[in-house]
Amino acid sequence: MGLFKACFGGGEAPRLKRGVATVSQTGVMHEQGGVPNQDTGVAEEVGSGGDGVLIACVFDGHGDDGHEISALAAKLALDEIKRMLGAGETDVTKMVSSSFRVSNEGVDRSQYARTSGCTGSIVVVRGKELAVGNVGDSSVVLMATKKNNLYARWVSTDHRLDEPTERQRIVDHGGIIYEEQYVVDKVEKNKGLMVTRTMGDVDMRPNGVICDPEMKRLTLDDSNDRLLVVASDGLWDEDGMSFQFACSIAAKAARRDLAAVPKELLKSVQTEGPADDCTICAIAL
Repeated sequence: MGLFKACFGGGEAPRLKRGVATVSQTGVMHEQGGVPNQDTGVAEEVGSGGDGVLIACVFDGHGDDGHEISALAAKLALDEIKRMLGAGETDVTKMVSSSFRVSNEGVDRSQYARTSGCTGSIVVVRGKELAVGNVGDSSVVLMATKKNNLYARWVSTDHRLDEPTERQRIVDHGGIIYEEQYVVDKVEKNKGLMVTRTMGDVDMRPNGVICDPEMKRLTLDDSNDRLLVVASDGLWDEDGMSFQFACSIAAKAARRDLAAVPKELLKSVQTEGPADDCTICAIAL
């Protein structure tokens, strides 16, 4: 991955107060069709005084009951992380892994899991330790400073067919690939997904679609790491949006305060609103 840079506009790069902020907006297509926002985003700090654990989760639902699935996944994930913190757990990787396990089990047991699903990204920060888990295409970006520039130091992997290992798993399971973009059910050919990993969508499992999160643990650099942005594909799939552009917007917004970062990213996608539901969580490190 290359370095995506954006200047803060002169002077020292700002150090925002540690914390979380989130915004969400129903996409134009859903709004016009009377469909509820199928995204669920939560951002919370557990504890205070600069020593709290920072949590951000974004779940992007799809299908008739995608909003139910995403809301359930978010509740189960957050409850599990808080339960572990209350029990004295300090390992951020264990928190993220267990929250996905509990969420996946709960979603699979729900009445919605056969016809709907969601992608999901979960981030936990404790001190200098960061753990990220993701399923699908709600991307996570770690933004850092270097010589007064903001750049994307690390970006999560989207689970789509353009990832060779994801594609190969679908092929190995006999899943049908349509137009190089969609995984189509080999039995019910009217069912299809753009992502190769989801929570729910149990009917698609025989096609190689899995719910296992891809995990990453990073040690933060106190001197340079500034922001984490977690967002559904309603942000990243918009025309003109790139990690470089997102860094540029975040750099300018950070001159004001943390709450401005997700708000300005949301405003950037389209003047009339995002085409798809869009949820953005930002963490100041």
